[in-house]
Amino acid sequence: MIMRSDFRFFHRLRVRYSEIDGQGIVFNAHYLTYLDVAVTEYFRTIGLDYKQLAQEGKMDMALVKTTLEYKSSAMFDDELDIGVRISHVGNTSYTAEFEIYKTGLEDLVLIAQTIYVNYNPLKRKSEPVPDFFRSLVQAFGH
Repeated sequence: MIMRSDFRFFHRLRVRYSEIDGQGIVFNAHYLTYLDVAVTEYFRTIGLDYKQLAQEGKMDMALVKTTLEYKSSAMFDDELDIGVRISHVGNTSYTAEFEIYKTGLEDLVLIAQTIYVNYNPLKRKSEPVPDFFRSLVQAFGH
């Protein structure tokens, strides 16, 4: 099992009132948005200009698989730390792993894994993961 210390990057966010359900906890689908926000911030941190690369057709990502394992609940106004790491880079795909914790606590809220395929939006097809992506991920580490 991955531990909090296995992550070098965390993105913090606060649960908004609009994200809770009738039970007073974060509605499950919002966790997918949290993951997307966190991986985008991870890319920004490692020096990847994701928006420009997508516009130029050099790199984009298509989500092909997500697994979520709920461990506890987050509620309105909780601050969450979302750990992100790229655990595997293949030929045309890469895997991101996430863990969400309540800020300042070791309370694990969620474990997630996503698999993305590198996608050229101009050609509308998958392509090999660029070497510069591999280099940035490797240089940053976990």
